[in-house]
Amino acid sequence: GPDDSYFVWKKNGQKMKACITEQSHMLFDGRVHVLSWVKDSVSENTEYKCSFISKVGNTTSEVRITVEDKDSAGQDGWTKEFDTWRSAISEHDKMMQNWRKTWVRVFGK
Repeated sequence: GPDDSYFVWKKNGQKMKACITEQSHMLFDGRVHVLSWVKDSVSENTEYKCSFISKVGNTTSEVRITVEDKDSAGQDGWTKEFDTWRSAISEHDKMMQNWRKTWVRVFGK
């Protein structure tokens, strides 16, 4: 992201340093669009918090992942839904990379 801003990820209250991806894209009007996400696996209930810190202000989002019994009847449905979600995120990432290449080619930044 911009030099004066950064993300802080926490898993169950502990600061994370691994499995974090960040991207930033300059917008036409000079603003910057920044993204961050975590690739992680969990085997127990887990809380994630993502804070974005900048001189303009701070914001925090949080989510709690609840792990159910692996033999749960809904496991097959969840697995299919997760695979669909993972595919969509992968496709989004490819689109953003292509967008970045086009931007650099056109604007040289």
